Amino acid sequence: MNKKSSQSQSQGQSQNQPQEEQSIGQIKDQSQNKNTNEDTTTPEASLTDKDNTSEQSQSQSQSQSQNKSADSNSTDTSLSRAPSFDELQTSKGQYRPVAQAVGRWLDNINMDALNYLNEQAENIFYRKGVTFTVYSDAKNIERMIPFDIIPRIIAASEWKQIEAGCKQRITALNAFLHDIYHDQAIMKADIVPASYVYASGCYEPWMMGIELDKPIYSHISGIDLIRDETGKFCVLEDNLRTPSGVSYMLESRNISETLLADIFTETPIMGISDYPNRLKACLASSTSKYDPQVVILTPGRFNSAYYEHAFLAHEMNVPLVHGYDLVVEDSKVYMQGIRGKVQVDVIYRRIDDPYIDPLAFKSDSILGVSGLMSAYRAGNVVIVNAPGTGVADDKSLYPFVPDMIKFYLNEEPILPNIETYQCRKPDDLKYVLDNLDKLVVKETQGSGGYGMLIGPTSTKKEIEEYRLRLLENPAGFIAQPTISLSTNPTAVSDGIAPRHIDLRPFILSHGDGTVDIVPGGLTRVAMVEGSLVVNSSQGGGIKDTWIIDDSDLDSQQTDKCSPLSSIGVNSSGHANYYDRVQPLETGYESLDDAPMILLLSTASHLIWLGRYSERLYYYDDVMKQLIKGDLKKSQIRHLISHLGFAVDGEVSLTTMKAQMMADLEQNIIPNIVQSIEDNVQEAKGVIGKDTAELYNLIKRLSSAGTYRAATLQLHACNAAMKQENPTVTCFWQLGRHFEQLERAVLLGEDSTEISFEFRHWINELPENTRWRELIRLTNQMIRSKKFSDFALIRKEFNLILRQGV
Repeated sequence: MNKKSSQSQSQGQSQNQPQEEQSIGQIKDQSQNKNTNEDTTTPEASLTDKDNTSEQSQSQSQSQSQNKSADSNSTDTSLSRAPSFDELQTSKGQYRPVAQAVGRWLDNINMDALNYLNEQAENIFYRKGVTFTVYSDAKNIERMIPFDIIPRIIAASEWKQIEAGCKQRITALNAFLHDIYHDQAIMKADIVPASYVYASGCYEPWMMGIELDKPIYSHISGIDLIRDETGKFCVLEDNLRTPSGVSYMLESRNISETLLADIFTETPIMGISDYPNRLKACLASSTSKYDPQVVILTPGRFNSAYYEHAFLAHEMNVPLVHGYDLVVEDSKVYMQGIRGKVQVDVIYRRIDDPYIDPLAFKSDSILGVSGLMSAYRAGNVVIVNAPGTGVADDKSLYPFVPDMIKFYLNEEPILPNIETYQCRKPDDLKYVLDNLDKLVVKETQGSGGYGMLIGPTSTKKEIEEYRLRLLENPAGFIAQPTISLSTNPTAVSDGIAPRHIDLRPFILSHGDGTVDIVPGGLTRVAMVEGSLVVNSSQGGGIKDTWIIDDSDLDSQQTDKCSPLSSIGVNSSGHANYYDRVQPLETGYESLDDAPMILLLSTASHLIWLGRYSERLYYYDDVMKQLIKGDLKKSQIRHLISHLGFAVDGEVSLTTMKAQMMADLEQNIIPNIVQSIEDNVQEAKGVIGKDTAELYNLIKRLSSAGTYRAATLQLHACNAAMKQENPTVTCFWQLGRHFEQLERAVLLGEDSTEISFEFRHWINELPENTRWRELIRLTNQMIRSKKFSDFALIRKEFNLILRQGV
């Protein structure tokens, strides 16, 4: 059987512009005139799940996407609001100084060319497999995240304020987390009510008194920012648990460097490509151990952010592990590799608290590691971000962050909060109840936009039903006013139009207390006209975020680009061409001496990848023989009886051929292609990105029904696999030859030559381990040529992959 993950944790078509071209200002002004009262949003319009940016649905979109004006029960939505802040142009239609280069480019490009660029970007994302999973869809469909080629521009002088504000905020939040699990000074001072902290579903009492090696709780954070009607940046939400979306930020930049090479290299854009190195340094700083072994713990390929998990593991050159890859012995954590157990020092977990250890939290979780918390409490492993961190981004505690900044840092907040009403307070509750049709109300423990009320777009019935919920449990809700988010020009089907955007910078808090932020972040954009939701599962997309040096705008020349933008399209496109990297074991003086870390589970997926690849070749050959009429009736019956085709062996030859072709086209080959895809996804952490792209094309061709082309594409994939790390190639080749050997045995064919090929790859397995037993069994099979000896090899293979070496 194909080995798959057992549990998971829990997307612009272009049209031509009319012949008469218009400037972006003209098109944008027309769009604004059409939507004067609709081009507004709420703070919640850009919220996503704490764990998955741009990947999970928001309930508010269901109410916003429907035409409420036709509903007789609808409330009045024609509220007077200030116009949104345009980030590219001033109110007079002039491009802002820092956006002059992009403005000239937009004025000189026609819509056909712009749409073509977006189509190219979509193809690149498809080829790379940059997808996300929509949990609200019954089929959990993987979708391509929409990308808009027009970048979002922020001046470096403005970025300095954002950077300073984010550093200040996360420093205070980390101090708050340490405090509530130790002295609780802020609670004793009655600045943050103790009842608020204890009532949070993310508060972990057992974290009290635990002394971390480095007192940082949230090493990787994402702070969601919006720009209000005046252009001022405000904090919408803090994400301190397992924030995601950084892979989209990096892939967006790769798109810009590739498709906008001319304008990109002529513009002083601050670089972000070193984020993976910064992240790895941050993770290593979380422990005092020299050269710590870092891993990324993923819930599996069905998680909406799995692409990012594999992406970061590959970019940082660290193992991507599942819960079943780790084991706890003597309060230490080990991963199960093909050469034996390797101790783990730092776990960058992408799994929520309740799932990380079934012995400490949810007993039915199969995503985590039994005993992990005992190793954590003993100080033998660091979990990033720390358990219990989520209490700091609880919505009921969000209003207190400015007070935390004053209390811990003795500073005034640089980035302001959105005005927030706490429904547990009688006066606030009365105001909220009297203005439900004007406010956004959300659950303090909610996430992903679920359980929210968007007053201006809700019906009277919805408001009254929500009122009852609010009265039943006031402490479980907060409310905020609606705010018109800033807009950025976006290429849509009928031209260029303003669309609402938000921003998530990614903040890295090092063990020594320093804070690091790459100059940029994830910009999400509401792609659909009138939509207030930037969440991808509701049609939202992403843009590249350009932080442009504006220190000397008058003297900037083509040959005076910022050194931070020195990595151009040529270097970025071929940076790793001759430097293939794999997860390596730490503790070696020279990297050349460090063995590759290949998990037993990944080795198994590589074997199955080889087996299914060989199987696709074989069944494609069977189809060709059927089409050419090369197979006799006796041969077909032989295949039916030994390989399990869904064919009646007693019917006529013509009928048997038709049934076999139908079985191959409708069942066997599609299932094989899907199994190849599944195993490629699981092996993404150890195979090259180019190789993964070649395999993605197999899935694309198969989806179009061109199975012959998919099989031909497999030749390119096999050629790429032969160029991978020798350890990776070895297990993949073992799978291929194991498949050939098994088929020869089942069909009663001569297996001598295949057996010798198989033995060659057995000899390549690690020495002085249990793998060597396979050599003896292989030699025994070669001598006897008995099926029983082949069965012993198969049994021993499975035992080793399950139990270790």
